[in-house]
Amino acid sequence: MNAQKIIRIRPFAAADRGAWGEMWAGYLAFYETALPPETTDDTWARFLAPAPGHIGLIAEGEGRPVGFAHALLHPGTWSPKPVCYLEDLFVREEARGAGAGRALIEALAEKGRAEGWLRLYWQTDIGNTTARALYDKLGKPRNWVRYDLDL
Repeated sequence: MNAQKIIRIRPFAAADRGAWGEMWAGYLAFYETALPPETTDDTWARFLAPAPGHIGLIAEGEGRPVGFAHALLHPGTWSPKPVCYLEDLFVREEARGAGAGRALIEALAEKGRAEGWLRLYWQTDIGNTTARALYDKLGKPRNWVRYDLDL
């Protein structure tokens, strides 16, 4: 995909299920994980509907889906304004560098400004240098260490 192509960002549509499923599988493979089919089905349903606080966006390039974003809007404790966690962002390998990732983040930021959110935040693996090259241009890295307590 040429970097000059126009990227269109839009909410998920039912017709995106197949393309989203392929990209979701690619995203999970990148992070070397697998999920049961029912979890994938539930994730799709929550973002397609969408469930309260769920935002699902598709990036289209050359008339087909080339990327997606899953974001979760939630209250915070440091402000009465909501904050938005960009939980998942994926762009097909052949479409990387054409602006889809940036367009997805900017679409969320635009929505947040219009709706009065406090901030948009995200995280990535420290070794994901391709994504970090973009993220370093758009956001401010923080010196926080993340801990997970799996339940």
